[in-house]
Amino acid sequence: MDGRNAKHENSLYMSATNWEMALSLSRKLLSPEDQEKVPNDFYSAKKMINVLGLGYKKIDICVNDCFLYYDEQSKNLTACPVCGESRYEPRNMAAIRQKNVPRKSLWYMPITLRLQRLYMSKKTAEHMTWHLKCCKDADEVIHPTGSEAWKHFNETHSTFAEEPRNVRLGLCTDGFNPFDCSATPYSCWHIFLTVYNLPLELCMKSEHIFLAMIIAGPKNPGKNIDVMLRPLIDELNELWTNGIETYDNFRQQNFIMKAALLWTISDFPSYGMLSGWSTHGKLSCLYCMENTKAFQLQYGRKTSFFDCHRQFLPPRHPFRRDKIFFYLNRVEKGPSPPPPRLDGTLMEERVNQLPDSLWPTTS
Repeated sequence: MDGRNAKHENSLYMSATNWEMALSLSRKLLSPEDQEKVPNDFYSAKKMINVLGLGYKKIDICVNDCFLYYDEQSKNLTACPVCGESRYEPRNMAAIRQKNVPRKSLWYMPITLRLQRLYMSKKTAEHMTWHLKCCKDADEVIHPTGSEAWKHFNETHSTFAEEPRNVRLGLCTDGFNPFDCSATPYSCWHIFLTVYNLPLELCMKSEHIFLAMIIAGPKNPGKNIDVMLRPLIDELNELWTNGIETYDNFRQQNFIMKAALLWTISDFPSYGMLSGWSTHGKLSCLYCMENTKAFQLQYGRKTSFFDCHRQFLPPRHPFRRDKIFFYLNRVEKGPSPPPPRLDGTLMEERVNQLPDSLWPTTS
């Protein structure tokens, strides 16, 4: 981004005074009965947005990302109970009425009211049950509703699946630099939630992708992202366990709306942060694990996963015997089956068999 583009982008931002001037102009263009619906000032406009469920909560976090000042017991703390770092910036002793400035914060946008608003519109409320009657062709998956994960979830949680209006969500996260790319490296992270009840042409539109959280930088949260996700996890647990009474404008009735997070969508580094699985080295593939066929490059010594996919082909597939277009002079011996896919129970058994010395203990 050059200086001219940066100057142009900065000109798009409006101060509170400019907002009030625009609101005043809008009131003059409307009829007298509609003028009362337009807020008088910027503060009134923010209050109106909060009523619609578009507000946010600013939550202080430790500068080392190890603690969240989130609940009632921690709101009055001035130092991190984990690492001892101060919660606030050093105060200017010359200032008499200086407010405490947090060293790091995140912004959380609750999702419950926004999910309820999907049922306020008749058209959107009707589309929220589209997944129940959509085409589920076994040979072609055109929507996640036809995937194995969706079907397995319905079989495992049949009570949840009995109410088609319950919301199924996907979580996406990644980092970005909100400043000029040539400036000092800065990594700001956002958390998005996607509603998969809707048809494919609607669920990928921006109005149905909810921004749930913004985590300030300058560094990515790394393995401590689970600390940052606590407000969202608590809200999702409440929606999963108890739900919330919601009015369906299409069917003209109330129901208890619940929500479930089905999966996460991210690149490989973000996947490692969310799951806790190491995404470095030869054993970084969650499916192959100890059966991996990854190798290190001769000169760069980087791990390569080239030609690891042929073991998942059918036993008599011609690509298994190809020595030219894949790894040179290597064939995938058959009819050996591909590595088994482990479910949650088998993974838990493997973790329980690991020695206790691998897990650090805290006093």
